[in-house]
Amino acid sequence: MKAFLLAAGKGKRLLPFTNENPKPLVKVGGMSLIERNVLKLKQSNVDEVVINIHHLGEKIIDHLGDGSRYDIKITYSIEEKLLGTGGGILHSIHNFDNPFLVLSSDTWTDFDFKTLALKKNILGHMVLIDNPEHNPDGDVALVDGIIRPETEERKYTFSGLAMLSPKLFIQTEVKDFGLWDDILKPASLNNFISGELYKGRFENLNTLDDVERLDGLMGEE
Repeated sequence: MKAFLLAAGKGKRLLPFTNENPKPLVKVGGMSLIERNVLKLKQSNVDEVVINIHHLGEKIIDHLGDGSRYDIKITYSIEEKLLGTGGGILHSIHNFDNPFLVLSSDTWTDFDFKTLALKKNILGHMVLIDNPEHNPDGDVALVDGIIRPETEERKYTFSGLAMLSPKLFIQTEVKDFGLWDDILKPASLNNFISGELYKGRFENLNTLDDVERLDGLMGEE
């Protein structure tokens, strides 16, 4: 299985760290977050990871290399300008012939990646979480295992973790666009996107306080 790791953002909310470092190189428990995610992907039977880079991306390349020391193949999709979550994936979609896992490099979770799969006639599967303080109204509803963006049902937050078919990106122009608004939402209106609600640990590192908190949790394990 292959995976796409989102790592191109500037991480402005982690200043001053991100003045000189890309956000995914922030350390928690003595190891960079992106390295933790690469190791977890390897343990989940992923044999190749494509990482998109932009802000100080050469430091990520220097840090991870070609992945040989992790026994996993790593290739890089260099963005001269930021392409957004959807545009970033499309820019490197030629690397994927089969469904692939998508994960943000600034998250940490104990979700079992090996359970991700697409059912018949489904083009994408989204992992949802309970709404954090910064997104109290949520993003999408989940009804009988299918993502419903336009409903009065309770909404949950998209974690950023998903399994996607390359077919979602056919006939799409390479530009800056979002994964949800421009790819997943239109497909969900035709019942092509499934989902699940995950109740386990899912940490999103947006601020230095988030980093400090997760670093403390890692130190306790």
